[in-house]
Amino acid sequence: MATKKKERKPMELEVSDFGPIARARIDLRPLTVFVGPSNTGKSYLAMLIYALHGLFRDFLLGVRVYNQGQTHDPIGTWENLWQVREWARSALRNETMQKARHISIPTEVARFVWACVSSRSLDRMGTRWLGIIERGFGVSRRDMIRYGASSNTNIIVRSESFDQFNPLMWHFRIADDSAFSFHPSEMPLFFDGNDPMISDDLLLFTEDIPDERFESFAVHLANEFIGTLAGMTVAPLVSPLSARAYYLPADRAGIMHAHQVVVSSLIRSAARAGFRDEAPLGTLPGVLADFLEQLVELSDVRSGANSGAKVAEKIEQSMLIGKIHADESVVNYPYFSYQPSGWQRTLPLMNTSSMVSELAPVILYLRHVVQPGNTLIIEEPEAHLHPAMQREFTRQIAAIIRAGIRVVITTHSEWVLEELANLVYLSSLPRDQANGVDESAPILTPAQVGVWLFEQKKPLRGSVVREIPLDKESGSFDSGFTEVSRLLYNTWAEIASRAQESIG
Repeated sequence: MATKKKERKPMELEVSDFGPIARARIDLRPLTVFVGPSNTGKSYLAMLIYALHGLFRDFLLGVRVYNQGQTHDPIGTWENLWQVREWARSALRNETMQKARHISIPTEVARFVWACVSSRSLDRMGTRWLGIIERGFGVSRRDMIRYGASSNTNIIVRSESFDQFNPLMWHFRIADDSAFSFHPSEMPLFFDGNDPMISDDLLLFTEDIPDERFESFAVHLANEFIGTLAGMTVAPLVSPLSARAYYLPADRAGIMHAHQVVVSSLIRSAARAGFRDEAPLGTLPGVLADFLEQLVELSDVRSGANSGAKVAEKIEQSMLIGKIHADESVVNYPYFSYQPSGWQRTLPLMNTSSMVSELAPVILYLRHVVQPGNTLIIEEPEAHLHPAMQREFTRQIAAIIRAGIRVVITTHSEWVLEELANLVYLSSLPRDQANGVDESAPILTPAQVGVWLFEQKKPLRGSVVREIPLDKESGSFDSGFTEVSRLLYNTWAEIASRAQESIG
């Protein structure tokens, strides 16, 4: 039966002794912002989030296909199997249940769903963890432990179960061999009626197969069915980390300029293999390798028509005053160019301004790659942008959030934070009072935005991360930028005072 929709808390991430970070505890909002001095771990934490997306997505896919090829009877008795089949039929044909957020699963089915999750899939997650984290950062796991830390690096992911007093906890470590443990609450006996994965295996299991043929298909179909139910049940528990994530690194403009040269060099080197001594190749962090690979694959991806593509078009119109193209070359490799409005020809991206090169990958990803529900991680969105353009890009990031795409950003920009504060503060005004303030502003609510300050703590020899709320009196997030402004002003005032004395 359908139950009342329950608002879920954001997934929480706790980290200690990781890279430059002594301790951090954040939750993943639709817009998660990292701010603070350089070398305090903002990129480290953003890269960790990216690696966890890959891990949890791999875990969820493993849960969904766990039972494929199995020959055992997952239900235990044919009588239970028939009962589950009839329940699934009624669930699929009941419009109320199909639209429900939580649909009850019979206990006998939930028992085997839990078996799917707690055995092979969790074991595989433990073996995959260290490989994914080392690939993501491009260094050995020992090098990721905070210098001077006496204990192991600990990474804890908490996700709310349907028992609010007993959340699920995923505990990852780096230094020792027991790198992963799972502390479950009671397994939820629900799935989301809106999950698109219902369509295939579930429908196949419940279609009208003649009774004389049903038993010959029963074990195979039941295993497919249980695997699908397992995936649908687990999905809310690992969301949003089970969705795809894409990482746009801080040096993306340079990569956009140089990627064709890099790939051409690799192709030439491959063609000459065997004719010269093998030279050692440097390794790239996984985020950079993925970025390069995704750029190459853009030639095979058609432009999307989703909400993200509409935001991409808006960025072109309001900021670039032109259009970014990804054309297929003769070697099936994308050629990136920029066409200013009113021009008949295009310019190679390397011949455009740094702002165009900086925003080009954002536009290309929104148009060709990123889908609603995915996470887009952008390092330093303010790079190479005039303050007026920083303000505009912040508004476009808010529009990305409203289009259903999650965003993580690292920033050093006071302009970004101040505009973000305005967009959040606007949500506190009643509709009639907000009219005329800023009609085009993509308003965000406080629940949609989390801003986290990375502060260097010398006694701990590492940074500590804390959330900074919106200060409604100052209309800003107190990130320490005002202290820099105060120091600059005081220095100017002292210079001016002495200059006046010298004249007098």
